[in-house]
Amino acid sequence: MPPQGIPLELQLLIQSLDQDFGPFIQGTGNDDNARRSNFLSKAIAAFMLVREAGASAQEAVAASIDGGGDHGIDSVYIGANDTLWLIQSKYIASGNGEPELGEVSKFRDGVIDLLASKYQRFNNALNEKIPAIEAALAGEPRQVRVVLAYTGTAISEDRRNIFSDLEHNYNATEPNFVRCYARGLTSLHSFQLEAQAAQPIETEIVLRDFGYINKPYRGFYGRLSAKKLAELEHQYGDQVVEKNIRRFKGSTVVNQGMIDTLQQEAQHFFYFNNGVTFLCSNIQQLPPIEQSRQQGRFRLRGISIINGAQTVGVIAEQSVDYFDDHPAEVLATFVSLDQTPDEFGIRVTQYRNRQNAVDLEDFAALDERQEGWRQTLLIAGIEYLYKHGDDDPPLAGTVFSIREAAPALACCETANHWPAYVVAAKSDRKRLFRRPDLAGTGSPLDYAYSRLFSDALTARELWRVVQISRIAQQTLGDRAKGEPAEAKEIIRNGQWLVLHVLLIKTQLRWGADLTLNGNEVNRLSIAIDTIANALVNAASANVKGKQYRSAFENQSDCKTIKNSMMAVLTQPL
Repeated sequence: MPPQGIPLELQLLIQSLDQDFGPFIQGTGNDDNARRSNFLSKAIAAFMLVREAGASAQEAVAASIDGGGDHGIDSVYIGANDTLWLIQSKYIASGNGEPELGEVSKFRDGVIDLLASKYQRFNNALNEKIPAIEAALAGEPRQVRVVLAYTGTAISEDRRNIFSDLEHNYNATEPNFVRCYARGLTSLHSFQLEAQAAQPIETEIVLRDFGYINKPYRGFYGRLSAKKLAELEHQYGDQVVEKNIRRFKGSTVVNQGMIDTLQQEAQHFFYFNNGVTFLCSNIQQLPPIEQSRQQGRFRLRGISIINGAQTVGVIAEQSVDYFDDHPAEVLATFVSLDQTPDEFGIRVTQYRNRQNAVDLEDFAALDERQEGWRQTLLIAGIEYLYKHGDDDPPLAGTVFSIREAAPALACCETANHWPAYVVAAKSDRKRLFRRPDLAGTGSPLDYAYSRLFSDALTARELWRVVQISRIAQQTLGDRAKGEPAEAKEIIRNGQWLVLHVLLIKTQLRWGADLTLNGNEVNRLSIAIDTIANALVNAASANVKGKQYRSAFENQSDCKTIKNSMMAVLTQPL
């Protein structure tokens, strides 16, 4: 069943448009709906100019020529290097589909007429920009960027052909003169996420007794001062370990050992520590460059620690000044990703971390989709923890974690191997993070992580499933307190099977809103009681000669109990 209602990405985009442009843009139209739609269309054009053309908010608003006689062009802006930006923007309320073919054709005709200087066909708002337009088109090199921005998810071949023909006709004698882009909802949401992302870290370091490798890819290694690591952590915080699979875990036994070394024999820290590995987008050695390589200065761009977060966390527990009196060094390796294959950085991270005791769950941190879900939910005020550290906030009404999400998503499985997923949700959740390349065993759960956290999973569905799971656990826990001993045992051990059936029978994981509404909560409460009754009856009738805990950790028993439950649960709930 596909998701219903307006996509969360569109809801979040609308919030951003209202916040950024609400005070500055006036929608036009004959009624409130028309004025609202017109405002959003204008705001989308302004949003595109800010995010992609580098305009200020004021410049983006002033670029609008939307109205009668705009000839299909909604905004005209002269950007960096005299680039001429021509925008057509369309607000599609459903978040699906694409602009009408006629509107896109009109946009094309407007672009053609503007480049042919047929300004008489345009309104006054465009004509006021003629001097700037002509100056831009007279420059070298001339660059025109034609952008269709819309809140849909499709773009048909006939629309693509319109833009392809434009590029072909204008670029035959002047390559790169006109470039056309279709920016749908996915692109607009990506721009929104990018606006929240921190700037890449750039710093200079000194390595002592360093070595290097140039082939097949560039890297350096040597002794790095603990003081420099402390400075980086204090200045950038978690950003410095953004690509690491784990954040600082606090006072573990291993970390306490490192703390003791720093405090009691800092001079030995280099010998007692495994070191730190960095990924960098670029490494440049700075003068003076000595042949002995006893010491070298380097400028690093886009750095992130991918192995050694615990070391850096321990070091950062001390003040930067501490290392003036207690100098310590760490073996540091810097791998440049410049000219490396795609996914090479992820592979380095995987293999560098597989040499130590690491939970499979930690490798989820390498999945860029996890960060996308986190950022999307964060815009909506929901905090999703997929990379754990010692300062994680407690789970709450707007805070949840990947550890909570995985068993809930496992209960969504309905394919042949669903019993394996439901049993794992109850008895061994670490198996839900399995991947063939990390823990292949030949079992149905080898692909568990990719099935649970698939490309089709949306941030809204992820959070709704967790909410449903929380309600089910709370309701069943409250009910079990007042039940006779046998029923209490069945409910406590069978709660994940109840959740599995609940998700099938209600289909509420695909609701329209990010947060469950009152009617949905009431519906769930009634459905849970109905399913719990069926569970107790089915388990007591089918489980003989074993404890209920064992039965709900046995795939065959779960399948038998579910079949018995579904035989009486014939109606939607």
